Amino acid sequence: MSSRRTAILIGAIAIGVVAVFLIYGYVKSIENQANVDSAPIGVYVARETIPRGTEGSVAVSSNQIVAAEIPQKFRPATAIQTPDAVQKKVALFEIAPGTVIVEGMFVDPSVTQISFRERLKNKNHVALTIAVDSIHGVGGFLVPGDEVNMMILQDNNKVADAINSTDDEKKKPVWLGEFDIIKPVDAQNLIKVGGPQWILLDKTARYMYQKVQILAVGSNQLLTPGEQAADASKTNTAPNNTGIITFNVPPEAAQWIASGQEHGFYLSLVAREYTPQKLPPLPVFTDVLPGEDPGKYCPYYNDEKGCA
Repeated sequence: MSSRRTAILIGAIAIGVVAVFLIYGYVKSIENQANVDSAPIGVYVARETIPRGTEGSVAVSSNQIVAAEIPQKFRPATAIQTPDAVQKKVALFEIAPGTVIVEGMFVDPSVTQISFRERLKNKNHVALTIAVDSIHGVGGFLVPGDEVNMMILQDNNKVADAINSTDDEKKKPVWLGEFDIIKPVDAQNLIKVGGPQWILLDKTARYMYQKVQILAVGSNQLLTPGEQAADASKTNTAPNNTGIITFNVPPEAAQWIASGQEHGFYLSLVAREYTPQKLPPLPVFTDVLPGEDPGKYCPYYNDEKGCA
C-alpha cells in the first residue's frame, strides 16, 4: 500500500513539475513578446502642426517632421521609413503634433488642387464678381473672408428736372417714397426765408445688401483651414487687383447685385460682430443735416452717452 502511495506522490510531483515548466514557458513567451512590443523603433513624427498643402521638403527642412522612437507595437505598418518619402509631395490635410507620418499623408500636389467652386460651401450659393475702384472698395484693404455692406447710388436728377421744369408734361407727381411733390406749384415751398434751406441730394445711397461675404479679392481666394496661400515669389501671376471682388451669395442676391452693378457700388467694411439692421432710404430733400440734428450730432451718437 505504501508503494502505491509513493507512486501516486511521485506522479503528482512529476505533473506539478511539468505544469511549472509549462507556466514558466508561457510567462516567458509573454515577457519576450512584451519586450519585443515595447522595444523602441524609429519613426518620423510631426513636431508641430503641419498645415494642409505644406511641401514635404519644407516640412523636413524646417523640422516640422523629425525622427523619433516609439514602442514597436504602436508603429503603424505604413509608417514612412525615410524623409525622402515626402519629398516633392504636399500635406493632404492638417497634421496634428505628435502624429506618426504614414504613407498617404503627403501626396502629389495635383491631388490637393481645389477648384474655385469647391469654395462654395453652400450648394445653393453662387460666386459673383463686381468691379470697384479703391475709393468705393474701402481703399483696397478688403481681403477674402471680410464682409461688407453694399450701397448703390440712387440718381435723383429726374426729381430735380421735375422741380425746375415749366413744362406741363413734367408737372406730374414725383413719387419719393413717403410723399409726392407736384411741380411747379410746390417748388415755391422748398425755398425758405432765412434759416436752413432745403437741399436736393442729387444722389442718395441705398443699401442693396448688408454683411455680404467676400470669397475672393482679385486672384486671392478665401482659403480652407490648413490651406496655404501660394508663395508669390514662386509664381508668375500678376499683382492682385483689389478692385475685383467676388462674393458668395444665393442666386436671387446675385440677380440684384448684377442689376446694381450698372449703378455702381459703394462698399463699407463691417466688424465681425456686426448685425444687419433696418436702414431706410435717405430723403431726397432735407433741410436738416445729421450734424444739425440734436439726436445725430456725431455718427456715434446715442441718448445715454451722446457722442462718447
